[in-house]
Amino acid sequence: MVVRKPPGMLVHRGMGASRDETFLLQAVRDLFGERIYPVHRLDRPTSGLVVFARNSDASRILQESWKAGVVRKTYLAIARGWMPETSGIRDEALDDPDSGILHEAQSAWRELDRCEVPCPLPHSKHPTSRFCLVELEPLTGRWHQLRRHFSRMQHPLAGDTTHGDRHVNHFLQEQFGWWRLMLWAHRLEFPHPTTSRLAVFQDDPASGLAPWWETLKQA
Repeated sequence: MVVRKPPGMLVHRGMGASRDETFLLQAVRDLFGERIYPVHRLDRPTSGLVVFARNSDASRILQESWKAGVVRKTYLAIARGWMPETSGIRDEALDDPDSGILHEAQSAWRELDRCEVPCPLPHSKHPTSRFCLVELEPLTGRWHQLRRHFSRMQHPLAGDTTHGDRHVNHFLQEQFGWWRLMLWAHRLEFPHPTTSRLAVFQDDPASGLAPWWETLKQA
């Protein structure tokens, strides 16, 4: 099963979950009336496509595909500023939050569009505020990898309260009423667990960042 996770929902119960909170695994299980198996997850604030398996064998095979790096995950995000180039790869090791050990981490990016809002960010010397729409692909799977890489590139993702820029977040909240992380997992490609054929799933653009980006461009 491939389902769309809304922002703010946990994939499964974990740290930070309240006792009466609904999580995605529970919601999908109750909707289809059968046991399902989580294959991977998205962070709570991230929206987009999540895969569940309908039996333990499929779950094992899919998880092996994730570990082997043969799954292609594509995200869209809104970031502060304009990228210096149209595309690139961020190759910077990131530490594991539990062990502190550094691991190789690579994130590919491509700028799709850019805009300039005619009012300044708080504490900025510039008279306008620049943002870009970027396509992101994590080539490795580290904790908060895309968010951390873009923060270190001085292009924090809009609405990122952990690794982002609070001035940017306050600006977007005050000007547009935005409250969420602008990071959307919109496309997945992986070998089907039964046929091994490439399965491709892409979310509807209208359910992702398109409306938010158009609002920003028309400001």
